[in-house]
Amino acid sequence: MVTKDFVDSFRRVTRLGLVLAFAAFLGACAANKPKPAPPPPPDPAEVARQQAEVRGQEMLAKGIGEYEAGSYAQAEATLLSPDIWAASDRIKTDALKHLAFTYCVSERPALCRQSFERALQLNPDFDLTAAEHNHPLWGPQFKNAKNAQ
Repeated sequence: MVTKDFVDSFRRVTRLGLVLAFAAFLGACAANKPKPAPPPPPDPAEVARQQAEVRGQEMLAKGIGEYEAGSYAQAEATLLSPDIWAASDRIKTDALKHLAFTYCVSERPALCRQSFERALQLNPDFDLTAAEHNHPLWGPQFKNAKNAQ
């Protein structure tokens, strides 16, 4: 004879079994969910552009450091590096500005003015700081380049 306690225990065990089976079923469904696709590989042209930008920035920083240390011939060579000219117009413009400064302090005013002219061709909004405008060597050369624009 089946007692009431046995029936109640059987129902509890059965419910627990159903709950566990349902949980396992949900877990299996979640585990079989398709995984998101991996991101596409980077565009080789974009990777090359970013690498060129980094190399250009490094060479620009090196050239500016050499200029600031008074190594004008070395700064000129570094600022004319192909890595700079493969980078963005912003880096080229900054290099041209420091090339102009290098040419001016090396008593080559025509090259100084030409560097400013080229910087203005790359970026018509290119300008010097107030202190740079007032510099006796390159201030007038920049003004001449700006007027020739």
